[in-house]
This record gives sequence, structure tokens and C-alpha cells, in this order.
Amino acid sequence: MKAVIFPNLQKVNALSCARNVCDALHFNEFEVIADPQLQALFYDKSFVKYTPFEKSVQNADFAVAIGGDGTILRCAKALIGFDIKLLGINTGRLGFMASIEPTQLNELIRLKTGDYRVSTRMMLCGDLTDEKGYVFQHFTALNDIVLGRQFARVIDFSVYRNEVLLGQYRADGAIFSTPTGSTAYALSAGGSVIEPEFSCIGFTLICPHSLASRPILFSPESRLCVRLSARDDGEVYISSDGETPIPFDSGSHLTIYRSEHTIQIVDMSGNTFFDSLNRKITHSLKGNISNDSSGGFI
Repeated sequence: MKAVIFPNLQKVNALSCARNVCDALHFNEFEVIADPQLQALFYDKSFVKYTPFEKSVQNADFAVAIGGDGTILRCAKALIGFDIKLLGINTGRLGFMASIEPTQLNELIRLKTGDYRVSTRMMLCGDLTDEKGYVFQHFTALNDIVLGRQFARVIDFSVYRNEVLLGQYRADGAIFSTPTGSTAYALSAGGSVIEPEFSCIGFTLICPHSLASRPILFSPESRLCVRLSARDDGEVYISSDGETPIPFDSGSHLTIYRSEHTIQIVDMSGNTFFDSLNRKITHSLKGNISNDSSGGFI
């Protein structure tokens, strides 16, 4: 079996974890593959083979992302269209999408024995289209596609579902999320928590200028279209999974729909989604509050 590693070396202990992952995979008779850019870091590991990451995922069995949730998201983008499973090892802070911690590398033997479950996650696509109907920017997201502008200035925009006007909104922006992304930015903006294997498109306004505005869940077959008002031309941006924002002007429109691709995430935790939600979010909040010596909220 083949496993390709994807470490985020900006994380403090990601390199040491990656080296240990290589040893653990080799011990369990995996063919270990890394990008050639990492060769100097694994100079003493003669068993590691070097192939560009984009090529190695084409015939590997597993991709092992070592870092935080952002690392897992970036790794997932490179796996689109390939039959490969993604395992996240958390060396970040929250690590909500990760399956194991660096202290649990003995669990990697389960990749060989098959003692794990696979969580299949839907993805979103976004097309930025000009007035002539030409798609000049395409987005793919495992978490969310976000509409916003700088300096917290409000935006006036309309949202259509299957070409029928849903509503006209004034807000700091909007989040279109997958169930996986429901526990990310959408959760902070007051969106619904959704089981990750459910299929739907979440719509959450960011700081809406209306007390009646509420999050909405759409069927996965929905096609949503966003159009800006003419006076909001300029300084509005679209970002997919936190990547570099792309300008969005009133002469174009954004269409959001379910991607034909999915991501297979390895789950070794043995816990339910709600166990993880309680442990990684609720408990971490309680810990922050209890650790505040001033007695206030952090």
C-alpha cells in the first residue's frame, strides 16, 4: 500500500511529526512517498520515495495531512478526482477535521488492517460569470465559499435559488457552506451545525442588517445565484476555503452548486460527530474561560 505525506512545515512540531509518521508507515510496510522539496528533511530515511505531490496522489491509497484544518483543506483540494483517502494528523490548535494527534501514531497500523471508517464529504463549486455568460473564475470548496468586503462595510445583494428570487439582503457578507464547513466560519456567524455526511448547502449571512434574517439549508440539487446591487460595485471579494480573495463586481454573478466530487476522510476516533463537537469546541471554550484569571470571557 502507498501513502503520501503532506506536512505543513509552518507548524511548530509538524516536521518532527512527519518524520515519525514516515517511520510508523514504513514499519507497517507502507510505501512512503513525499514531495521532492522535502528530500533534504528526510535525508536519513532511505526508504522514502520522492514524487511531486500532484502526481503521487494519482495512485496512492492514502494522503496523510500533517498540520491544522487549513492544511487538511489544502491537501483535500489536491485529491479532487482521485480515489484516495485522506487522513489528518493534528499539529495545529483545534484540528476539528483531524483523526489523530501526534501522540497516537501507533494507530497508523489500522490503515493496513482496515480498522477505520471512511466519511464521505460533499464539496461545493462556485462559478463567477460575466454579463455574456462566460465563466472566468471557478471555485471548489470543502468548507465554504464566502462573500465579503474589506473594513466591515455592508453589501447589498440578491440571492436566487433555481432562478427564483430568494431575497434581497444587506449584510457584511454571506457564507455558503458544506456540512463539513458548518463547524467553521458558518458556526461563528450563527449558522447551523450539520452532520458532516449529510448533503445540503448552508447559507448564513454575516452580521445581517435585519432581525428576521436566519440561516437557511438548501437541498444539494439547488443552484444558488448571487448578484450585487449596482452601488456595491468594487471592493467585494469571494474566497474559497480561505484562499486568496477574488474580486466580485456588479457586472458579474456568482453561481454556487454541489460539486460532482467528494472527499474521503479517514476516521479513527471511534467517536460520533457530536462527541467530537463537544470535545473540540465546547470543552475548548470552557477551558479558555476557566483559564482566564480575570474571570472574564476570552
